[in-house]
Amino acid sequence: MNTQNDRIGRSRRLNLLSIGLALLIAFILLLVHQYVVGRQLMVEELHTEAVIIGANSAAALVFNDTKTAQETIGTVLLSPRIKGGALYHADGRRLAAAGEGNFPLSLAPEGDQDVQSLSELSKSTSYGVVTGFLREDVLIEGGKVGTLLLRVSFSSLYWRLLEYALGVLGIATVALTLAYRLTARLRRRMARAEEQLEQLAFYDQVTGLPNRRLFERELRQALARVARERVGAALLFIDVDDFKKVNDSLGHEAGDKVLMMIGERMTAVLRLGDVVGRLGGDEFGVILYGIGDPENAAKVARSMIQAIGVPLPTTPTTSHVGLSIGVVLLAADDHDPSVLLRRADMAMYVAKTHGKNGFRFFSEEIDTRVRSDLELEAGLRQALAEGGRGLWVAYQPQLCAQTGRLVGAEALVRWRREDGRQVSPSEFVPVAEQAGLIAELGDWVLSQVCRDLALMRAGAVELPKVSVNFSPRQLLSGSGVVQRFCETLVLFGEPVGRFEFELTESALMEEGGSVVLEAFHAAGFSLSIDDFGTGYSSLGYLKRFRVGELKIDQSFVRDLPTDGENAAIVTAVVQMSRALNIKVVAEGVETQEQAQFLQACGCHVLQGYLLGRPMSPADLVTYVQQRWAVAS
Repeated sequence: MNTQNDRIGRSRRLNLLSIGLALLIAFILLLVHQYVVGRQLMVEELHTEAVIIGANSAAALVFNDTKTAQETIGTVLLSPRIKGGALYHADGRRLAAAGEGNFPLSLAPEGDQDVQSLSELSKSTSYGVVTGFLREDVLIEGGKVGTLLLRVSFSSLYWRLLEYALGVLGIATVALTLAYRLTARLRRRMARAEEQLEQLAFYDQVTGLPNRRLFERELRQALARVARERVGAALLFIDVDDFKKVNDSLGHEAGDKVLMMIGERMTAVLRLGDVVGRLGGDEFGVILYGIGDPENAAKVARSMIQAIGVPLPTTPTTSHVGLSIGVVLLAADDHDPSVLLRRADMAMYVAKTHGKNGFRFFSEEIDTRVRSDLELEAGLRQALAEGGRGLWVAYQPQLCAQTGRLVGAEALVRWRREDGRQVSPSEFVPVAEQAGLIAELGDWVLSQVCRDLALMRAGAVELPKVSVNFSPRQLLSGSGVVQRFCETLVLFGEPVGRFEFELTESALMEEGGSVVLEAFHAAGFSLSIDDFGTGYSSLGYLKRFRVGELKIDQSFVRDLPTDGENAAIVTAVVQMSRALNIKVVAEGVETQEQAQFLQACGCHVLQGYLLGRPMSPADLVTYVQQRWAVAS
């Protein structure tokens, strides 16, 4: 901001200099105008006086009356503009003279005449800057009877100009003083307005930190400094984890206070020369100077995460947020701040996808991954915008462990790109969650399942139950997501009891998710906990949300029955579930030995490649018809 203040100061000084120069030029032009007009007026008055004096001296010249001529010439000295005068006959002889002027005795050249004095007398009127000679012929009835010479002075004109200049300066001084005092309040208001405009233009109104515009300018200066001084510097792109929960639960006023406290804590961690700014929303940026080793940048990132990890004192309850940080080391050949911010944003994105509340340095691998995710996001958006083109649903059979009858199927979304390439759900589902497309994708999946059920029904196959995966991100939509699902089922004429939604254990722990889960139960949907045993196992949550099914993760099934620990875990889960009247599904069943062990320990449902791979609706119809066992 010193640069901004210096620029404003220079601008003000230039304005004052321009105004002063304009006033000086105007003052000089005014003086010149007064001088020209005053001198012209004085010359005209002198000629008028000379004519009058000549007329009064005509008789004296005709009668050669020296006394009268002397008296007449003497009267000219009463005028401050005339310093001396002389009256000459027509033949050039001097009749009378008075005052200054060193007038010669004759206007005709003679040997004993003062040549210097003659040289000073012009043959006609001539004026200098200060003095001059005025020559006027004395005429009677058109005939010349003599000559009048006057020595004139313009000093009175200069005195008047000086008085005029002093008067103008005095008036101008008084006027400027009065104007300055009268406009002082206005200037103060304008100064405050300029400060407010500057604050609005360059600083965030919530945190008081530099905004994105000023931060990018500081980043540009940092790049120039790195190129010039070869000092190490780093850029940190910071996103506040779980800030939306604070806004939604406590309100925007509390959210603003949280942002302000976050800014204060980050500033406290940094050194005096470092820069922190709010880039918008819950995103911040930091410029670190002189970091030396990259590990120093990592230390600052850890310190920030630790500082923000301390609960924030908000009312009525404290708030807990974290930071996901992307770090970019500035190089001497970097020139574009927007490119660096984009790279830091990419690194932050990777940090967030790795569990949040951490940091990552930008690398070429990150760039490749993020570009791939952006390409997937664009393709997925286009596919959903075109009614799900390329998307389809595969169904993996679920069989009763005791009877082998088909009791349901799990609906698994699949995506085939226009180029024919199959994209794994493990690739595009996280992208959909990160890009905010998961709700739209979930709505499409449910609608497509309803269409597929109609097709299978036409093939004489009636699925007793369909399990549909439900992302924890869909919980952010609130209970409205359940209402949409019910409307979809009504539209296709499908019963609510046929559908079961699978959630991970972590979804049960989501803040605000309880409202959605209770809405599921109230609507008549059953809930299944997917990958049970890999997350936060809580019997209290199972009871609270009236979970109807647990799916044992395939990592516990893979080495059955030879792995004693996994066998013990599976047996315990089955026994616990039976005691709670919860159905157990084992997924990832690939061998007969696994199936026999699960059947022996009392598992209810089996799912895996041994029993059937995920397949299209038409293939599922063929599969069911071939097995001759469809649950009613």
